Amino acid sequence: MSYSHRDLPLNSFFIISFSLLSFSLWLLLAMVVNSQAFLLALIALLATQLPSLMAADCPLDFSGSNFTLVATVCSNITNRGKCCRYMNAFVAVSVARYANLSTNLGVTSDLSETCIASISRAMEGYGVSRNATSFCGLGTKILVKYDCDGRTTVTQMHQSPGFGHVSRNCRLPFSPGHQCRKCLNSGITYLRNLIGAETNNITLCTCRDATYATLASRIDDTSALELLSCFFQVTELNIPSESFSPVASPEPSPSTVGGISPSNSDSQMTTSRSTNPYHLTMVPTIGIVVTAVALTMLVVLVILIRRKNRELDESESLDRKSTKSVPSSLPVFKIHEDDSSSAFRKFSYKEMTNATNDFNTVIGQGGFGTVYKAEFNDGLIAAVKKMNKVSEQAEQDFCREIGLLAKLHHRNLVALKGFCINKKERFLVYDYMKNGSLKDHLHAIGKPPPSWGTRMKIAIDVANALFLVLGCTLFSPPGISSFLL
Repeated sequence: MSYSHRDLPLNSFFIISFSLLSFSLWLLLAMVVNSQAFLLALIALLATQLPSLMAADCPLDFSGSNFTLVATVCSNITNRGKCCRYMNAFVAVSVARYANLSTNLGVTSDLSETCIASISRAMEGYGVSRNATSFCGLGTKILVKYDCDGRTTVTQMHQSPGFGHVSRNCRLPFSPGHQCRKCLNSGITYLRNLIGAETNNITLCTCRDATYATLASRIDDTSALELLSCFFQVTELNIPSESFSPVASPEPSPSTVGGISPSNSDSQMTTSRSTNPYHLTMVPTIGIVVTAVALTMLVVLVILIRRKNRELDESESLDRKSTKSVPSSLPVFKIHEDDSSSAFRKFSYKEMTNATNDFNTVIGQGGFGTVYKAEFNDGLIAAVKKMNKVSEQAEQDFCREIGLLAKLHHRNLVALKGFCINKKERFLVYDYMKNGSLKDHLHAIGKPPPSWGTRMKIAIDVANALFLVLGCTLFSPPGISSFLL
């Protein structure tokens, strides 16, 4: 059963709505940064937290409860007893409505504090001071869960000895005269026989409230309010038009205590009529706006997920193609079949991003591209060079370097492990040079450069290596960053 008082559900409604909106924003952020682990964690958090948020709402129904009347009565500090009776009466009628649906005399223990806090906030919003709720014992004396000597359900109360006598004497409508007093006397006798005469006041009041809730749970709302007036000696109760029968409320007598004159009553009813349309308009409007925003964010999230999945599928389809050719929107450059490129490993783009931590491990940068340190799942540690420009010349350089390094096998030349093609992006995967390249030794900062004799020896060794492998057909020598010492 939803919590239908105009103000009481609003806090929980805002919590749930804005929590959904916040989760949607975080999910969108997770997709933007392309963090699948973060996305899964947030979805799991949403799945675990949303039920608790939905369950945090109080199920008691306070529709039509005139808390303005309670505030007016409680403003008279000389008549606190009447203040507590009105406060207790509104809680008791809500428990009776709940018992009509669930047969339980009050909410479960885990919702008791939630309901007390919601009722307290609502009363404070209408002007009932905290001193009044504290003095009346809201939560300690005025409870939202009734336990009368172990009886917590309507069925248990009906089956208790002597309750049938109470039901007969409290049959509605009351006839003029002493019908209400007869009902109260039979109730007092029933409780005295049930729990004893020496019991404390809190237990007695709780059992009285349980008796009322049991009787009122099986009658219509108009009769329930008439019985409420008898049990708690309260008058001028507001009858909600959406749930009560169209019966005129009793006229307040001129001798009514508490300082409520007919003009005050008219003012309260006018305020109620002018406030209800406002709440009826604002709550659905806010709900529609928040829900629309949350749904929009979820739609965007679904679109991003589908787009990301499509990109991954395209990347994987490229990986499944033959490594004999380089697909591109630019002209396709074949790798000769007599090359040793078939021994090279074709890496997927997903492997590239995971191994380089989304390309955050830069170890070098040059005119042809950026070099990253990569650690693959199989334990391979490599250097990944990402080509800078997507052009015909860059495509030629990419294919030329694969073809060249496929023919070069020398202990002083870095070995090519594989490559990756992702749409217009090109990657070359080399052995990781933990001791550094020739360039690192020639241009190291803070270290003495090699002597000219050492430089000449390096140059001669490299020239001999290239000549032995390629003869005089070398058309584009590798850079000094490709040589090892």
